[in-house]
Amino acid sequence: MINLEDIVTNKGVRNISQVFREYGESVSRASILPGHYYSFDLPIPNFNTDWVPNSIDEYRKNPDMYITDRQYYNLNPTGLTFFHEKWKENALVLDIKIIPQAFRSKIIMTHLNLIEKNLDAIGALAENEYTVPFNERGRMNLALYSITPTILEQATGLNLKYAISAVKLDRVSRAVLLDWTNIGELPLAGIDDTGLAIAKSMLDITGLFEQFEIKQL
Repeated sequence: MINLEDIVTNKGVRNISQVFREYGESVSRASILPGHYYSFDLPIPNFNTDWVPNSIDEYRKNPDMYITDRQYYNLNPTGLTFFHEKWKENALVLDIKIIPQAFRSKIIMTHLNLIEKNLDAIGALAENEYTVPFNERGRMNLALYSITPTILEQATGLNLKYAISAVKLDRVSRAVLLDWTNIGELPLAGIDDTGLAIAKSMLDITGLFEQFEIKQL
């Protein structure tokens, strides 16, 4: 079993974006695989925060006015990519910026324990052990590539849908991988709203955290 205290390397000193800047590795869109943690840059010219609705009712009244039906839109979605049939074209991302830290820690640790045997097989977390390079793992038959939202929701007992977004990979200008050797940076990383356009009704990122918590009731 993988325990938080055994892997944590960051207790809020660095926020999520800082972790990816300091420890991440730029990768090509073609090399993106399900079951890993990425940060994506999604440039949208002349982006306007008015495109983000204050509520689902506001969105339903005039959906053509908005870019999303949620109270946020992230130009820098960051988190775990899930398996689905069209993963080569669209990344399904569990955006950890939207998730309160206590829940984020639980989700990441549950995920790591789901794939513990695979992490052992590639030498991901053990010190002084050879780690299979990322560009060679695609040829390996690893269950970690098959984690879906349903699997993780069942394992955590959480409703994750509010924090899951689809990212069209042909719109990504930059993708950054945080590999397993640095995964201990994420569970307790500091709160980060980089890239987030938040509805005025939410005030700030704490409003999004509250929405995520409400979904658990």
